[in-house]
Amino acid sequence: MRSRRQVGERAAQVIERVIFDMGVDRLVQGTFVLDRRCRPYYSSAQGVRGRADVVVALAQLAECAALRAAAHADPDPQALRAHTAAVVAGLLREFEARSARFRALPAASAD
Repeated sequence: MRSRRQVGERAAQVIERVIFDMGVDRLVQGTFVLDRRCRPYYSSAQGVRGRADVVVALAQLAECAALRAAAHADPDPQALRAHTAAVVAGLLREFEARSARFRALPAASAD
């Protein structure tokens, strides 16, 4: 990844795919990982470390609790997208707080 914006876009794609494939409850039970090359990915396992630079348990993010509540209330797709964007913002906040490599990335790529 060349920028924090790209990391956020990729995280959003992964989250949407996990929700589609496994559902919100399964998403929230897993972890989001930022590897040493600043690539975000999801793991349904709790204790992933290995090649990870940062591991975030999604259940600990307040944004995920709001996403779960919204999904159970059966909102429209636009509302789910808004909650997904909030989860991505929460992940980026955690990545920035925990990773010097992520902080070193520019906000947006030049291309």
